[in-house]
Amino acid sequence: MLLALGVFWAAHSTAQAAADCQPVFDAYEAQFKAPAMKKTIKTQGMKDLVEFILTQDAMYSRVGAADPWSKMPVSAQVRALMKQKMPSPKTVTDCRKIGAQQLDGVAVTAYEISPNAASGNVPGEKKTVFIDDKSGLPIAETMLKAGTEMKIVYEGVAAPIP
Repeated sequence: MLLALGVFWAAHSTAQAAADCQPVFDAYEAQFKAPAMKKTIKTQGMKDLVEFILTQDAMYSRVGAADPWSKMPVSAQVRALMKQKMPSPKTVTDCRKIGAQQLDGVAVTAYEISPNAASGNVPGEKKTVFIDDKSGLPIAETMLKAGTEMKIVYEGVAAPIP
C-alpha cells in the first residue's frame, strides 16, 4: 500500500511539474523564434555588465560599455546546439509556478526551475524565470546559486556594428 501511494505521488508530482513547466517551455520556444533579443547579465563580483545580442544568424557580445562589440556568426548547427540547452522536458528536472508579480512595472508570472547539468547550469542550481504576461516571452532570469541576474529585451533590438 505504501509503495503504491509512493508511486502515485511520484507520478502526480511529475505530472504537476510538467504542467507547471509547459508555459516555461512555450516561452523559450517563442524566444528562440524571435528575430533578435538582447541579454544583459550581471554576476556577483563583476564590475561590468555582460551584453549579448542574438539575431537569427549572429551573436554580438561585449563586457562593459567601453568594450567594443564582437560578432560571431551563428550557423544552423550552432542554433541547434543552443536550442538543446534551453529549458525543455530534457533539460529541466523540476518546475513550480511561483505566481503573478510585477517586474520593472511589467506584469509577469514567475516560475522556479531546476535545470539539469546538460543545460550548462551549475548542478543543483535553481533558476527563477519571469515571463511577460502580455508577450509570453521570458524577460528576466535569476540563478540563485551563482547570483546571476539576466534581463532580456526583444523590442527595439538592433545588431551593433563591430
